[in-house]
Amino acid sequence: MITVDDLLRLAPPPSAPVWATGDWEAVEAALGLGIPADFKALISHYGYGLFVDFIAPLTPFGERDLLRAEAERLLGREASFRREHPEKCPYPFHPEPGGLLPWAGLDNGARFCWLTVGEPDDWTVVAWNPRSWFYEHHAMGAVEFLHGLLSRQVVTETCGLFDDEDDDDPDEAGTPVFAPAWVP
Repeated sequence: MITVDDLLRLAPPPSAPVWATGDWEAVEAALGLGIPADFKALISHYGYGLFVDFIAPLTPFGERDLLRAEAERLLGREASFRREHPEKCPYPFHPEPGGLLPWAGLDNGARFCWLTVGEPDDWTVVAWNPRSWFYEHHAMGAVEFLHGLLSRQVVTETCGLFDDEDDDDPDEAGTPVFAPAWVP
């Protein structure tokens, strides 16, 4: 099983992560559910920023609670489309029971979400691109998914992370990098 330590070796964290600590109990109370332990560890080590200039974990700390803000926007933003095209929406959205809860945003508009079924540490990942209404389920947690994606052991068509010409040579793209966000 992949752990946050494996991710730390693959993509070294910043020495001073931005918006990495806060009150997880308050976050969980606001969302009305627990948060997986691997995601808490991810945020505590990396905070606010981007993996490979593309993937932004939604930290609930700092000036903006990105995790809760995205969760609150999701249902309202997608409700009318879902009413008109229920066949294109195979999953409910948080706060609906078992709904998708975004944990990372991508610069192309895609989202990595948890499928909030069962206990938080058992949640799996759904990669979702709302522009194409394309969903991919991955039977693993957030850190394992992120590690797999960055190490090219997990493939998803949802985000188009690596160029096709790099697919044959995993070393072509170099070491996955996390860049902390600059906050004034």
